Amino acid sequence: MNNYPCKLFDQLTLNTPLILASGVSGNSDSLLVRAARSGAAAVTTKGFTLKYRKGADNPVSTDWGCGLITNLGLTNPGVDSMKYMLSAYVEKAGDEAVPVFANIYADTAEEFAELTRKTAALNPVLIEADLPAPDENLASEVTRAVCENAAGIPVSIKISPDCCRISRLAEAIRDGGASAITAVNPIPGMLIDAYAAKPFLSNGTGWISGPALKPIALNVIGELYQAVDLPIIGVGGVMSGLDMAEMLMAGARCVGVGSALYYEGYSAFSRIMNEFSAFMESEGYRDLDEIVGKIWWKS
Repeated sequence: MNNYPCKLFDQLTLNTPLILASGVSGNSDSLLVRAARSGAAAVTTKGFTLKYRKGADNPVSTDWGCGLITNLGLTNPGVDSMKYMLSAYVEKAGDEAVPVFANIYADTAEEFAELTRKTAALNPVLIEADLPAPDENLASEVTRAVCENAAGIPVSIKISPDCCRISRLAEAIRDGGASAITAVNPIPGMLIDAYAAKPFLSNGTGWISGPALKPIALNVIGELYQAVDLPIIGVGGVMSGLDMAEMLMAGARCVGVGSALYYEGYSAFSRIMNEFSAFMESEGYRDLDEIVGKIWWKS
């Protein structure tokens, strides 16, 4: 079977275009190892911050029928504890270890600068900075702060879809020095328990992911692909090999899987990759260059 190697940057080629997205495996070295052994070509950490964050009280997540709604409150151990987790991942995975993408979050450019310096010391192959708001000026400030402190490690900026001017946001990220863009974050939403007459989640609102997010992600990825010449890491609602093909055709260079693991477990990696390979073979595609951004090519 052709794994369809994915050249993300000059210095990074993944064995396949299918990776573990941020969040679903928490900050657990054992779950990162499990993802690597199950077929993820790279593993992305759950977002972490400068300091420990406790997170939200239960309930924090549920399946609402068309996907998941979640609000964990960004629970994480803080960057200083991450070095032990990543060291344990490398030790446990051994020869089966795959590249690590470190997802980071802060509220200001200044905090991002400090967090990036500490993250760079952990030697991930990519730093994925979660943009706190879809604002062009903030995107420029955050991108520059992260890139200037990343010690040469490639940087991807992860964006939310609730932005009116995706192309302007993409240009600000490109001009700030980013090597890639990750799209998209979940979208905000709410569930209500009518019998209790209150929101279902403890924090009230949450973030919608899974199948309901896919059309939104495809639209944003398409806008990004047409706006800037940067590799796109596509995330949002990929449940099958055909979903993966659609996201690549929209313009993504590689694809992250998250919610599918909630529904199926880590065997989703091999199933999705097998389905994608079958699609590529049945349609006569030989490599990723023949499919990435295909819907935008002029015939």
